[in-house]
Amino acid sequence: MTKEEYTKTLEEYVAGKVVVDAIQDDYYDGYFGGLERAIVLAEKLDEPKKVVIPEYIANDIKYHKKHGSTLRGTLGSTFDQGLESDVYCWFFANDGDENVRKYISAWDNGYEIEKEPEYRVRVKGISTNQKNLLRYHISLKTFELAGVSTNAKNFKTEFTKQWLKDNWAGFNTYNNAGLLDFEEVKD
Repeated sequence: MTKEEYTKTLEEYVAGKVVVDAIQDDYYDGYFGGLERAIVLAEKLDEPKKVVIPEYIANDIKYHKKHGSTLRGTLGSTFDQGLESDVYCWFFANDGDENVRKYISAWDNGYEIEKEPEYRVRVKGISTNQKNLLRYHISLKTFELAGVSTNAKNFKTEFTKQWLKDNWAGFNTYNNAGLLDFEEVKD
């Protein structure tokens, strides 16, 4: 019996479509209450826990599914990408075998996206007057350096590394030169 058949049978009992030789008493009420509880539990059968993956892995899965790729084809193309690919690097990280398992599970069963940490970023060696905190002017869409963190609505001062990569043209230059100091922001 499949999960769906099991659930349907219990639902038919509860709905009274299947006659049960029972007297209308406390036992009868308890019996059907138990069946209702069994339906709830049965609906949870065979539901594997969703894995937690980085957003760029989720984007890779979405992209390949959108374009009709098979899992085997997707894995093959990922392994052919080489070191310049974040996905490739994720597969071959220290826990690469586990990451491949996570990818397959995410492909088959869905996933949750891990929350990327946010940082306050200081640029080293730029200014002697301590104006080295990176902030983003939201309205002007420009980056600037400030002396202190501000919570003004016009400025963003906490960033994920991925957001900086995507939005700041100078990120790789400064980061590769070792000029960025990341201070993780605690929730």
